[in-house]
Amino acid sequence: MDLEYILQGPEPIVPPLNVSLGKHLFYCIKGHGDKVALVDAVTGKTRTFSEILSRSISVAEGFKARGIKTGDVVSICSENSIDFILPVLAACYIGATCAPLNPAYTTRELLHALNISKPSIIFCSEKALETVERASQDTEFVKEIVVFGHPMSHKQTPFNRFLQFKSSGFEPVDVDPMETITAILCSSGTTGLPKGVMLTQHNMLTVVRLMKDPRFGDLRREDVVLGLLPMFHSYAFACQLITTVIGATVVVIKRFEEKVFLGSIQNYKITLLFLVPPLVIFLAKAPIVDDYDLTSLRSIRCGAAPLSEEVEILLYKRLGVGPVKQGYGMTETTLGVLITPPNRSKSGSSGVLVPDVKCKTTSVDHFLFLIPFFHQTRETIFFYVHSVTCGNLQSHISHNKQLMKSSFFHTVDLGYYCDEWIFLQLVNRLTELIKYNCFQKITTKLEAVLLAHPDIQDAGVIGVPDEVAGELPLAFVVKQPGSNVTKEEIIKYVAEQVSPQKRLHGGVEFVKSIPKTPSGKILRRELKLMLKSKL
Repeated sequence: MDLEYILQGPEPIVPPLNVSLGKHLFYCIKGHGDKVALVDAVTGKTRTFSEILSRSISVAEGFKARGIKTGDVVSICSENSIDFILPVLAACYIGATCAPLNPAYTTRELLHALNISKPSIIFCSEKALETVERASQDTEFVKEIVVFGHPMSHKQTPFNRFLQFKSSGFEPVDVDPMETITAILCSSGTTGLPKGVMLTQHNMLTVVRLMKDPRFGDLRREDVVLGLLPMFHSYAFACQLITTVIGATVVVIKRFEEKVFLGSIQNYKITLLFLVPPLVIFLAKAPIVDDYDLTSLRSIRCGAAPLSEEVEILLYKRLGVGPVKQGYGMTETTLGVLITPPNRSKSGSSGVLVPDVKCKTTSVDHFLFLIPFFHQTRETIFFYVHSVTCGNLQSHISHNKQLMKSSFFHTVDLGYYCDEWIFLQLVNRLTELIKYNCFQKITTKLEAVLLAHPDIQDAGVIGVPDEVAGELPLAFVVKQPGSNVTKEEIIKYVAEQVSPQKRLHGGVEFVKSIPKTPSGKILRRELKLMLKSKL
């Protein structure tokens, strides 16, 4: 008989939001009035909440004029901008579904994503326009392409044309939040082509409700937040809606550039950062950071991938901001199921369970164990959560196996409970373990050791097939500018930090960058291809 140990988050203290997502957003925006909502970090152009309300209503009226209604799909394929949120809000108002897409997709990837969500209209940037045009030609469902900027031809619609629609007495439609799909978000695609994850209005309202809980959400109306994470990604997509509800000001950056990133924090007095591990590593290790005044920062939150305790310590020593508040979630769980509370934390951990979430673990070989509070055997983790997806679209049936019969979602992540407060430590993906001489090695642990080296800017670890040992740990390393560190010195450094079976028996390869997803996850399949090309 299987033994189970199930943890449960606390009881919710914020009352349920018994309203549609569109109506909740509409009246929150209306209540914020002429407070500045969005700022373009480069141009300084601003949008107040009143302007956002007026513009999003115009877009919603444009949708209605085209016959777009509840259940129809609207797509956005664009870099970050102060206009990105307008079609998102408009879709919420009328009960339509929003499907944001990565503007860096190739034509093949974009066509794959379009065939999942089947949008009737696509809003895109000038940069993504050519790819969107090529991909949509092979579909029958895309009826219109709207361009944030200048169209390539008369076939496309300039976004400004949507702003010509006026309305008095506009009201969002009444829909059932439990039944209305508000977003189709693409998974990270770390193991192949992305999958489409359907999230209901209820899913998003659950996240909004969580962020209003003072035990977990520390976002304040007076905060100035940096909008750097790609808005098409689930993490940033949810953050857009949360900051809109709370009424914080967001300074929008189109893409990461070192000087723009640091200059924006300094010049706009950013108080709160939502980041992913590569950006935290940059703040902790890049020499250029010392040239900027970042003292306005009061809090840094990090998600999308684990951040090591070693990097957290480096950041705190440098900026005096911390500890970093980590969280853990998936596209399928609508952002975080683990969040580090504002008033307590544990370095390197992913946080504690949030309200209405249950968690259990199973061993790597899928037997269940009774896990005491201080037990640190690494287990695969399952979650039962009210904000879990209602499913995946199209033919990705295998992905639905993660939704177990018991309603627990199988994460395929490894972790353990690490102290009496039940902080959970996420350490690796089950599929990314290295098996060396019957020992299972955690790639992220080796990466944390490497990142603590002063001459290493970034690192990624993979297993190299070996007939005798199974797999040999090999490190791809990005050196700090001007560093003369050698491969032999790095191998020796790691050997001094870890036990013999964890050493870099596969060696070290120097590279210019570590390939990652927009959310910061290392693309280990790309590292393996890089190694294969050298052999």
